[in-house]
This record gives sequence, structure tokens and C-alpha cells, in this order.
Amino acid sequence: MDFPEQLNESQLKAVTCTEGPSLIVAGAGSGKTRVLTYKIAYLLEHGYQPWNILALTFTNKAAREMKDRIGRLVGQERAQRLQMGTFHSVFARILRAEADHIGFNSNFTIYDQADSRSLVKSIIKEMQLDDKVYKPASVADRISMAKNHLLLPAQYATSSWAQDDVQKKRPQVTNIYNRYTERCRQANAMDFDDLLVHTYVLLKQHEDIRQKYIERFKYVLVDEYQDTNNLQYLLASTLAGGYENICVVGDDDQS
Repeated sequence: MDFPEQLNESQLKAVTCTEGPSLIVAGAGSGKTRVLTYKIAYLLEHGYQPWNILALTFTNKAAREMKDRIGRLVGQERAQRLQMGTFHSVFARILRAEADHIGFNSNFTIYDQADSRSLVKSIIKEMQLDDKVYKPASVADRISMAKNHLLLPAQYATSSWAQDDVQKKRPQVTNIYNRYTERCRQANAMDFDDLLVHTYVLLKQHEDIRQKYIERFKYVLVDEYQDTNNLQYLLASTLAGGYENICVVGDDDQS
């Protein structure tokens, strides 16, 4: 593969930098997808096995397209064995393999936004609360934001968020959140935010499992880095902890 012929000087530098952490700032139309594609191909050509490379994208379409491009460079069979996908799809696979460690069965159901809001609505009704004050969509969004700030029910109850709920005349949000979490567990279900939260809890509480995945993923790449939230950052950096080989690509104009 003749990399220098296919890339400009800056792209080539980004592709061939494979030791330690790297941040690639790339604007629209500058070829960042090309850089990621060639970087993964370069890694495969320089000693990395497909299953040792974790590439996190923000859409499944982006992952499929990148795999196809990589396949044209190094062969489809190798490309198909790459660990590539969205944060949620990759961590859902990990959780299905490790679910028993956090009290779930591996065949857990994944709730979408409509499912989550429907469950919140039914809890508000059961608690005989005014749904004009406790609007189901608003409360569901509040729970989602709390999870992305790693505020689980116990932490939420003693946080400034709960105090803010009281000031806004919605003191029962904490209890709704508690019931929501309990009902998800009873149903062996996780919502999209749980896929990230439970993976983080799993890796934080189980040293052996954390080390297993750190050993497996010798190189971590993150696309559209400007769109990551704090929890996604923590997960990516945790999985890169063993080798510190992490490459993130983002557009600061979109940050």
C-alpha cells in the first residue's frame, strides 16, 4: 500500500503517528474520514490484529462505510473483524457478554426514547402526580442528563440537581428516577444511556474485566470527538488505559 501517494503531508503525519495519544483537528472537507480509514489500515499493516483495534463512531452508517473502505485497502475479511461501531452498539456487545456481573441477564431489552418516556409516564400516573408539572418527556430528559453526568439515583438525591427540582416545585423527580431504575432492572431492560453508564460501572467496579478489555483493545480511535460527552470520554480513556494508544479526530468549528 503506497500511503504517501494517497495522502498529503499532514494526513500522512496523522496516519503514521501510532505511539501514545494523538488529537487530530480536522475541518469539514479536510479528509478526516480518509485519515481514519488509512490510519486503521496502517495499523493492520504494522502488526495490529483487527480485534485489537476499537474504533468508535457516532453513526452505524459511518462505521459500515469506514469498514468497507478499509476492506478495499486490506481485504474485507480483516476489515470485518475490526471492533467498530457507535459507542452504544460497542458497549451493548460488551454488556451482553458481561451482564451477570452487574445483575442483568445477557438477553436484556434495550429501551428507545419512546419506551423510556412511556415508562416515566406510567410511573408519574402511578404516583398520582400532576403530569402538567411532571411532564413525562421533560422528566425523562432530566433522568437522561443525570445519567450522562454519572448521577445515579443515590447521587442524584443529594445533589444540587435535586435541590433545583425542589425550587422548581418538582420534588418527586428523585423518586421517579428511583422507580424508573428499579423498573428497568425488574424488566431486565436498559435504555440508551444505561448502555454507557452500566459499562462505566462495570469497568470501574471489576478490575479483572477492565484489564481484559484494556488488553484486548490495544488501539482506540474516536471519530467526531467534538460531539463526545464526559461519560463517553471517560469510557474511551479507560479502555485506552493500558497502552495509552488513543487517537481522536474532531472539528473544533463544530465544538
